[in-house]
Amino acid sequence: MKNKLILSILFFMLISSTSICAEKAASEEAVKEYDGIWFLGFNLKKDLFGNDDGRVVRQSFAMAIERGMISSKIIGDDTVPAGVIPPGMEGYDPTLKGYPYDLGLAKKMMRSVGYQLNDRRIKNLTILHTDGKKTLEIVDRIKMDLVNLGVDMTRTEVSYSDLTKWRKLLASGKYDLFVMGYKAGSFGELFIGDKDAGVFHTFTCYLNPTDEAKQQMFDKYEDAVKAGYSPCSVCKPKLEKTPSTLALLQPLFHSEGEANFTFYSNKRVDTLIDEIAFADKNKKLAIYEKLNEIDRAILDDCPVVPLFYITRL
Repeated sequence: MKNKLILSILFFMLISSTSICAEKAASEEAVKEYDGIWFLGFNLKKDLFGNDDGRVVRQSFAMAIERGMISSKIIGDDTVPAGVIPPGMEGYDPTLKGYPYDLGLAKKMMRSVGYQLNDRRIKNLTILHTDGKKTLEIVDRIKMDLVNLGVDMTRTEVSYSDLTKWRKLLASGKYDLFVMGYKAGSFGELFIGDKDAGVFHTFTCYLNPTDEAKQQMFDKYEDAVKAGYSPCSVCKPKLEKTPSTLALLQPLFHSEGEANFTFYSNKRVDTLIDEIAFADKNKKLAIYEKLNEIDRAILDDCPVVPLFYITRL
């Protein structure tokens, strides 16, 4: 499903220079709530990251980046992400261990798949990012850390206000790496009305009309009801009090996800995401287990390096 409204909602909060600032809690005892993640993404269409040794290279990059410095010194949050599901969201596993900062092991792993410090294949890589102040600091840090692996990168900056260009370049597959953030809330509250049937659906429902002229978009459940639409009896849209984990994972990591700019594809992950979309929401344990399996699979495949979680506003 491709719709300009979806894209504008999707990227509005992601690339502003202020949206990546993790707000500090009012007191030490305050519990932070998260609904998104910022990450370094790998373009899996590129040989370096997508060939048979690509997973080792991606994991090496993850261990060469001192993410604790990014989260604490640049963002002001001591929480260093393990998986892609933030604390407090459904499916979060506090026992999950992320990649440690271990430059020695990262170098050893790179050598194990034939990449020495002077290897020309890791020179002149390209990284795409927006021009927000903290984004620039983050990219500076990543660039500095990866130099220790022999990696050299050329930067391409896009104004955070130029949504059209930003999406176009992300989708182009031209760049080796990119830095972006994604919040689940705005996508998770998107509903699609069928003008002919007078019914509204969740964005993943297979009954959604394919003709955009027959669609009416709502970012609030109650707005769809006020407009005279009835909730679909199949997908059973509900007003979610908290952002949906599915709304975070599906666009980024499903093979057909609209924000899957890593071009990541894992059949098992796709199956689990599809199952969750149509699962009985009362079966909390089964959903948790599926989400946890997805989180672990993504951690192992390493299509992205989680940099920090985005604080819920």
